[in-house]
Amino acid sequence: MEIIYVHEGQARFHIDTDYFNSEKGDIILIRPNALHSIHPIEHTYHYMDAINFQLDLIGYSTKDFAAIHYLHPLYNGQLDFKRVIKPNQPGYTEIRQTLINSMKIGYYRKTFFELELKSELLKLLHLLFQYNYVYSSKQSIDGYRREEKIRTIIDYISEHYQEDLSINLLAELCGYSPTHFMNFFKKNLGVSCMDYLIHFRLRKATELLQHSTLSVLEIASEVGFKNLSNFNRQFKKIYKTTPRKYREEMEK
Repeated sequence: MEIIYVHEGQARFHIDTDYFNSEKGDIILIRPNALHSIHPIEHTYHYMDAINFQLDLIGYSTKDFAAIHYLHPLYNGQLDFKRVIKPNQPGYTEIRQTLINSMKIGYYRKTFFELELKSELLKLLHLLFQYNYVYSSKQSIDGYRREEKIRTIIDYISEHYQEDLSINLLAELCGYSPTHFMNFFKKNLGVSCMDYLIHFRLRKATELLQHSTLSVLEIASEVGFKNLSNFNRQFKKIYKTTPRKYREEMEK
């Protein structure tokens, strides 16, 4: 489960079959196992924070009433979240404060933070139910099959992004022709498969630039780019700076 708070700017969000642009102050809700992606909008700044956690943290594995009637249906897709909470909507101030508190607890990790974090996340989920940001979801068999195919591709990319991935290979995983696969992917995720793969690799690169001592050349190779010039070009296209300057900025 993931909840995002947008501090500034805009980005293009895709959650299951919905597409929308974020705005300053948005709280974006993503249920467990939802297909989702975030894409930058050219020449547009976007700054957000997110908290991502497993439902086990708040009691999914227990057999009590709350787990059976609230957490299990969320995990299985029987319940879903409304996509966005705007600043003028009911409960926004209380939900935002609880979300920010949860993020701070997870960031600072003081003694016994696990207990405090669990308490805040349960409070946050309670507020989402209380203010009717959770609803019953019905999915058709065709919709379920479509989601399974997309999930297969997304999971495969997540596990093999460092390798040489081709449209032909990914299409075979779905049992589609390359042309049908490309149309299917873009229709359901709002972006071409190759663009998705490039953005995924670049996000992994930003993590390595921030948290590793690998050289830019080593990082490019590590995330699946065959040559440094293409890596630098794609990185600058998305982040409006070079990988080296990005690292320098993050180290300040």
